Amino acid sequence: MTSSLRECSLDDTLAKARAVAPRLGITRVTDTTWLDRVGIPVYASIRPSAQRGSLCVNAGKGLRPREAQVGAYMEAIEFAAAEFAPEKWDIRLLSPREIAAQDGALFDFVDLCPILGRKAMASDKLPCVAARDMETGIPVFVPAELVFSPFHWPDGQRLFGSSTNGLSSGNSTLEATVHGLAELLERDVHAFHLIRDTSLPVRIESVSGHVADLVGRVRGAGLDIALRTTPNAFGLPFFQAYLLEPEDTAPVAISFGAGLHVNRDIAAVRAISEAAQSRLSHIHGGRDDIIDRHDYFDRAARDAELRATAELRRKVCDPAGALTMAEIPDHSHDIGSLHAALELLRARTESAGVRQVLTVDLTPVPEVELRVVRVIAPGLESFQPALQRVGRRLAAHATRDSRTEAALS
Repeated sequence: MTSSLRECSLDDTLAKARAVAPRLGITRVTDTTWLDRVGIPVYASIRPSAQRGSLCVNAGKGLRPREAQVGAYMEAIEFAAAEFAPEKWDIRLLSPREIAAQDGALFDFVDLCPILGRKAMASDKLPCVAARDMETGIPVFVPAELVFSPFHWPDGQRLFGSSTNGLSSGNSTLEATVHGLAELLERDVHAFHLIRDTSLPVRIESVSGHVADLVGRVRGAGLDIALRTTPNAFGLPFFQAYLLEPEDTAPVAISFGAGLHVNRDIAAVRAISEAAQSRLSHIHGGRDDIIDRHDYFDRAARDAELRATAELRRKVCDPAGALTMAEIPDHSHDIGSLHAALELLRARTESAGVRQVLTVDLTPVPEVELRVVRVIAPGLESFQPALQRVGRRLAAHATRDSRTEAALS
């Protein structure tokens, strides 16, 4: 595959997804590529019955149309599976102290990364469901708020907010877990990036193969592309891609995508195709969550948006410290199977001090060979501007940076 690792062919995966889709309320999956001039394949899936707080429209992307089509199906299936149905789950009410004190728990409660400023009362009860340690299978109860999206509960503390980070699907639990853990690591690197940008530009002339193919499509459409990489605690290839219109006044002047993977080219393909997907989501207007940006700049005035766009363009196009693709880590030759990929991801996670990876099986239709899991790795960060969750590692990083800045000033 060019944008992911799978156990089955795209045709087999698509057949399974199509069999599940009607039972989950997915009414249509359609090619939206033609709405833009870039030509990087993007598909949209429609699920009108989505719960309030979820998404009715999901998307998939890839180098090839079939990859994007499968991706759109799989994301809609994941979102449907993540919706909370209390009658299906054994809910236990546990306090933060009780959660951390479980025999199988290898983390402190703060490692679950609560929202910045929220106070977790040690004795107050949280609704929890059973996860399983990825390596031992030992059950560990975790806050249900970390498992379901959206999560509706009549009372009690709200400490984590609604997120789909680590929600993933695949032809097997193994495949889904690889995708989910890679996403957790990607969001962790991006969280640190948001606190302090240490990214470096990638020399576009140094890319080849599938990555060069995507770059050619972007430039052939009259857009520019900036590709940047961020060194990280995991030693894994991580990219950020920016598709740039010539003028800051364009309706979608800059679109963004990110990718992390054990395979360097797959990480870059994911970043570039996600930027194309983000651009198309704004063009077709189907995503429920894209209005937030427009609302923000409506309040801040148009000139503020233009200033922000110009500053972002300046930052992402800064050539200082440029690297070639060959200088960026690549572990594609270290893995010969999905098992090997998972072992590598787990080893790199542990090297950053993250002791445990947990999974919750959310598979909505067990008789069809598709699996949906939520992967939770206490200690990995998940900070984003709209959901400011902070754990021990990110807090220490931010404090260290502020002390350094104070000393320099």
